[in-house]
Formats: sequence, C-alpha cells, structure tokens
Amino acid sequence: MYGKYNRLVSEFKKTYPGVEPTYCIRVPGRVNLIGEHVDYNGLPVLPMAMEREIRMLVGPLSNNSIRVHNTSPQYSPREFTISNNITPYSTGDWGNYIKAGVQGIVNMARESVKNDKFHGFAALIESDLPPAAGLSSSSAMVVASALAGLAVNNLTISRQELADRLAIAEKYVGTMGGGMDHAAILLSAVGSALLIEFFPLRAATVPLPRGYSIVVCNSMVIAPKTEAARRSYNRLPIECRLAAMILRKEATALYQEAASARRLADLLAFVPAGQLYNLINQTLVGKEWSKESVAIALGVSLSELEQEYLLMGDGQLFPQPADGFLLAERMMHVIAEGERVRASVQALEKGDASQFGQLMNASHASCRDLLHISCPELDKLVDIARGAGAVGARLTGAGFGGCVVALVPSDQLSQFRTIIIERYYNEYLKQNRPQLYQAAQALGYDNIVLASTPQSGAAVSPLPGGLAVLSGT
Repeated sequence: MYGKYNRLVSEFKKTYPGVEPTYCIRVPGRVNLIGEHVDYNGLPVLPMAMEREIRMLVGPLSNNSIRVHNTSPQYSPREFTISNNITPYSTGDWGNYIKAGVQGIVNMARESVKNDKFHGFAALIESDLPPAAGLSSSSAMVVASALAGLAVNNLTISRQELADRLAIAEKYVGTMGGGMDHAAILLSAVGSALLIEFFPLRAATVPLPRGYSIVVCNSMVIAPKTEAARRSYNRLPIECRLAAMILRKEATALYQEAASARRLADLLAFVPAGQLYNLINQTLVGKEWSKESVAIALGVSLSELEQEYLLMGDGQLFPQPADGFLLAERMMHVIAEGERVRASVQALEKGDASQFGQLMNASHASCRDLLHISCPELDKLVDIARGAGAVGARLTGAGFGGCVVALVPSDQLSQFRTIIIERYYNEYLKQNRPQLYQAAQALGYDNIVLASTPQSGAAVSPLPGGLAVLSGT
C-alpha cells in the first residue's frame, strides 16, 4: 500500500506505535552555482536543487506536541510543544531547525486564520544530504518541518509565498541569511538552474550547457553551527548593511531617489555601478571602521547604531570584529558578484560553458580575497578540480568549509573523479589533514564526489488519508 516507502513506514510504526503515517515529504538540498552572499543584499543568485535530499515521514497527533526521530544516531530525538513563541534549544542544536519551520507555520496561520489550535505531528527523518557542507541541509530541515505542520493542519500555501515566509522563519536559529536556500528548495525545476531575484521574490529557469555536468566535491571541512561560526556568518550581512547605508548617505547628494534605499540592490537601481564603485573608493577604502567611526559616518549615536544595525536575530549585540568592519571589501564583492550572476545567465542562455566557467573562477577568488570565507582545503580542492578538467570551480554555500562546485565536460567525468580522489583525498588530506582523510574513507567517495543534475523542488506525497499542502509555483 505504501510502495517505495514501506521500509520507512515500518520503522515509523515501530518508533510511534498507534500513529499512522499520512505523508512522505521530500526536500532536496541545493547547490549554488554562482551568487554567494548576495541574496540578503537583494541581488540575484543562480542555484539548483540536487538529488541528495531529506525524507520525512509524518503522522498527525491529536495534541500540540511535535515528536521527531532521525534514522541517523548522531541526532537525538527531539520533542516540544507548539506555542505562539517556541523556546529554542541551545545554539547549534539540530532541533532548532525543526522549531524554526514550525514557528514559521504558527506565525502564518495566526495571521491568516486567527486560530491558535494547531495539531502536532510525529516525524521520522532520513537523509542522504551531507550536513554542514554548504548544501543547505539546515534550510531543507526548516522546509520539511514547515511542510509537515501545513500537512497535518490541512493548510495550503503557494510555493513562492512559503519560500518568502521561511526565509524569515529561519532567522529563529540566529543567522541573518537571505532567501536563496528556501526559494531554491521549493521552486527548482528538473533540468534547469534557477535564477532567483528578490524583493519581490521571483524565479526563472536557466538552461545548463549540453555536454557538461555539475560535480559537487566535499572538502570534508565541516562548517559548524557553533556560536563562533554563527557570528562569523552574521558578520557579513551586518557589514554589508552598514556599508550600504553609508553609501546611501553619500549617494543621496547625487541621486535624491537613493534616500529610499534599504539595501545595496536598491542603491544600484538609482546609482550606476561605476558611480557606486567611485563612492566606495572615495568613502570606504583605506579607512579602519570601528563602531565609533561607522556611527559618525551615519550621523547616529553609538547606542542608535547598536540598536538599529548590530542586533542579531536572537537579540544579542554583534561585537566589533578585532580587525574592524571590512566595509569596502564586502561591497566590492557583492556588486561584482551580482554582475557575475547576470553575466552567467547570458553565458548559459548562449550555451557558453567556457565563459560561465571563467565567471565561477572569478567568484571563488572574490569569496576568498574579499569575503574571506574560503579556507586552505577549499582553495586546494578548487585548484585540483581545475587541473582535473573543470572549466570552472568555486566554493559553494556560506563558506568556512563545505563543498566545491565544478563544471566538468561530461565525457571527462570518470577521469575527473579519479584525479580528485587521488590528489585531494588520498594525497592532500591524507598528508595534511589525516582526520579528515579518515572521515572521507568512512563516508565513502560515492557520498563526497557527487555528479548532480538539476532536480525539482520539495514535494509532499500523501499516503492514505493525506491531502496536498502546496499550491501553484
């Protein structure tokens, strides 16, 4: 009766005696081809959904409890009660991504139907999507739990609206990201990359060049979900916003409309990119930016600066970095990366794989030199990938570890894979990071060097008694 879900259904029933599973939710990971750390600046990105995914089997409960088990023993079971304000677990706890999705659904439903009586659910999760690898396993978990909450409460919502809402909902975990991950996970289509634009959210499919494959290679450097890692990630959107607001003040003298800008993309709508580069050089370059100097540049008090610009999602105050706020570097990257995304779409629409590869290479250099989100292992893996035949390779995701994405001629896939395994894992990691080498051996190369084709977005498959919960695109 349950077809391909028989094994998972059997385990579900053993885990939750007396609870009937009614939905299987499939949520893919995503790999970003180009456009790193630009979504929260309002600039476009170009990801695709991939084969690796989270699968969640869900059954409704008669009360407002959420009970979650994971087939992987590294994730302990989690249980909590639905409320208007769900208390988070400690920073880094995997259960916070479940809570984020549920809290997002609670907020939506409270606005639309003014009903605070929500049914909870029991869920069993299995996944072949590697965690902390820059492939959006965290956002996939948020999407999965939100879809579960919608399903068991018979609520419907369009994919586009859900993507918009969940980008906000994930701030529950304390990271100040943009909306790329949720849009890619929900709106992707088979066979195409997805150009995603923001404010308002909109998406369009983009063809990938024939005769080439997307290959994702895991560096094995884990990007942890610790407080320190969260702070490193949050630094970037904070610095981007500070820089954009300083530039707005300067640009308003030349373009009155710029006074309404809320983010960099708004400035670019009023100020030509060339002029904005000039303002960066005149205003931001060559200065050491402390909280005090930023406050002076913005014409606000130190207290106003902290309350308006330096508060993180959990209410904590972001501290001044030891090396100051790196405003010029961040803006240089974001403007150029936005231009690279546009140029990539043009190249792909013409089938120009070589040009797209060059843009990928330039993106990695910018992520390394201006954002400082690469690491020696990622740089080495990128170099080896290019030497192994990739026409372009770059880090993908938030950085600080994770994966490299490469564009490889399909007829060279086998050779490419052999070279990557030998030169990066069996030589470089074995000699320089033996613990990571051992982790790679345990995981198996089929799970860390992945040739991927674009997949469709998340789906809810009703088992007997279930109803569809997504409408439209």
